[in-house]
Amino acid sequence: MPFYKKDIFLNSIFYLLLVLILVNRVVLFLNVNINCIDSDLPFFWAGIKDYSEGLFYEPRFYGQDYNTFMESLLSVPLYWLGVPVYYALPIATHFVSLFPFLFTAFYLFYKGRKENGILILCLLMCMCAGYDFMVSLPRGVSGVFFTSFFILSLLNPTHFGFLVLNTLLSVLGYFVTPNSVVVSVPLMTFLFLHNYKNKKYYFVTLLCLLFAGPCYLLFDKFYKDHPDYIIYGLSNNWSFTYFFDTLKHLDKSFAHVTFLTDENSAMLLGLLLLMTLFLFIINRSAFVAFLSFFGIILLSFCTSKVHEGVVWPFYSFSRMYIGIPVVIVLFSVFFWFRSGPFLNFFILLALTFSVYKFYTFKSNYVYHTDEKRWNGVHLIPLKTVVDGCSAFKDICKTNGTEHLLISNTFWLSTYMNYGGQAIFKDFPDSEETSAERRYWVRNGNKDKVLRKFIFLSVDFNFDKLPCVQDAAFSITRLDDYGIFLIENNNLKNGDFISLVNSCERN
Repeated sequence: MPFYKKDIFLNSIFYLLLVLILVNRVVLFLNVNINCIDSDLPFFWAGIKDYSEGLFYEPRFYGQDYNTFMESLLSVPLYWLGVPVYYALPIATHFVSLFPFLFTAFYLFYKGRKENGILILCLLMCMCAGYDFMVSLPRGVSGVFFTSFFILSLLNPTHFGFLVLNTLLSVLGYFVTPNSVVVSVPLMTFLFLHNYKNKKYYFVTLLCLLFAGPCYLLFDKFYKDHPDYIIYGLSNNWSFTYFFDTLKHLDKSFAHVTFLTDENSAMLLGLLLLMTLFLFIINRSAFVAFLSFFGIILLSFCTSKVHEGVVWPFYSFSRMYIGIPVVIVLFSVFFWFRSGPFLNFFILLALTFSVYKFYTFKSNYVYHTDEKRWNGVHLIPLKTVVDGCSAFKDICKTNGTEHLLISNTFWLSTYMNYGGQAIFKDFPDSEETSAERRYWVRNGNKDKVLRKFIFLSVDFNFDKLPCVQDAAFSITRLDDYGIFLIENNNLKNGDFISLVNSCERN
């Protein structure tokens, strides 16, 4: 094939694959992100609203000493432009999850290694349907984002500017989401093997690693100093019992980071072993670095954290290993591909599988959103959330109150309490009766006497319970489904909540 024709062919294929990837994400956005609102998303929405107003109450996920609202932070510019939070957040999530692949592919493409860039897009397109669902959600994708620029160091391993950039970002990525070490450890190992004879390398790397100090002060020390902010603390135990149990259930652990089919680790493991063999032959430094990747994976098997989840994209075991496809993509740079039957096979496979995923999307959607599979979080349609928030906003306005107290076991409590003000700027102040994650709300209202407010109870007959008959407030039933107007209240908010919790338990 003449050079100019080959170039036109490669350019056309690259952009065709790119378009198909983006179309796939649009389909996911319009169906999964909008139709399936899981019970963690309202926390991110609250983060968007707070950050947009310059309010940074705590450095991590509200009420937790782990994970962050990075996607919320990235959503703020869209929110400022008037994009609703429930659109802005998934757009940011798709950007974060796609960036490591697209940046690497574009960088290689414009460095003249077009075949490698095309291969990366093919690999992304061949990821299983469960992977597409999983990375559409802001749960575990943010830390891996910071490993996106390692392609610069892989092609220029002795370039100290790139080394500094990637070392600093690796440290930051670890504090944002520790599952990023799946990517950063093998790649930092590769850089070490290329620079260990250079004394300057140790000095520069040590200075970069000192960045962990400010990161610790920013992300973790806050919770050491303010343990009362923590509702759900990080728990991670180590044991060889976990190791052997994970080995026996690899299809579960890698359920949604596999190729072509969900819950089948054989193809993934086969590809990893094949890459290991070829790296041993063509690049010993990359081979040793790739072995460290296996080491970090095996080490993770000893932790209890990898057992938190289910075989379901919305709370998948695989979120711990979300960096594995990125590792495969980055180490694929050591294989110099040329146009020919091998590359054509991958292109044909990617195109065929992409068509297959579009064709089977509806059945995959039904399967992955089936209520029988819910675990850890639950799903409801966006319209239900918006309509519910709108209805209770209007009830509060009609009754002349700007405070809504919600029983935390009410089915819409999480969505309204944390997402209400992010969706509607005139939504009333709200609070859950138990397990309120926002310390500044929980503690700030504790000693306040709210004379008039709406209380949403899970007990439809709350006004008839003996425990409220002689209470220091008047109560009016607004409907037969648990909405009550509290007036002339003389109880502190904390005391009212204690009364509610006692009544509803009984």
